[in-house]
Amino acid sequence: MPKLNLTWQETDAQFLEALLLATGGEGGATLPDVLLMADAIDGTVFSLQEVEQALEKLVAINYIHVQKNKLSLAEGFLQAYTPLEGEEEQLLQLLESNELTAEKVEEARSTLKKYKLKNHYQQYMEQYGG
Repeated sequence: MPKLNLTWQETDAQFLEALLLATGGEGGATLPDVLLMADAIDGTVFSLQEVEQALEKLVAINYIHVQKNKLSLAEGFLQAYTPLEGEEEQLLQLLESNELTAEKVEEARSTLKKYKLKNHYQQYMEQYGG
């Protein structure tokens, strides 16, 4: 399989935590808002590859929806997340309880093509310099 990452990484949990905080648990946030939140939490600056892989996996398990230029948390994630206290290790454990398949990640990859992720990432880098 070409460049498919089918294992959960700490960066996936960090990205999810940043999205959760950027949206306040409801509504949507732009990718630059999520990246700014990650930086504000603990100085994390994601590479474009880390963002792509996190989004592919999170969309594949239906935890994130992409609508126009915003990322939002899916109801399935919010229901699974409720009992947790938001600690990163718990988010990673929650992610690890979801199986990733090549088919689902490929599906997510094609969905994300419409989002123009590289453009949003480049916009963030130009504006805030990573």
